[in-house]
Amino acid sequence: MLVHEKIAHLQQLKTAHTTEELDRLGWDRYAEIQEMLERQYHGDYVMIEVDSGAYFVGKTPKEALRLAEAAYPGRAFCLIRVGHKVVHKLKQR
Repeated sequence: MLVHEKIAHLQQLKTAHTTEELDRLGWDRYAEIQEMLERQYHGDYVMIEVDSGAYFVGKTPKEALRLAEAAYPGRAFCLIRVGHKVVHKLKQR
């Protein structure tokens, strides 16, 4: 891989969002889909790609992350346990 290709790849792995922004954007998107998620997936995990609003549900955080990274490799995600007030931010470097 050439140097400019490596730089382009590394830039794709970064996000312009701070941890606080990831938190806010993730919870904002969760609020939009909360009723449906809690009805169908209570206790599961939802991984939200905050720029697109796309979300991925898994029984475990690892499963939700696998699904999210398959669709949006190298992006930043917000992880929320459906029906709980717990949030995790994942920001790849």
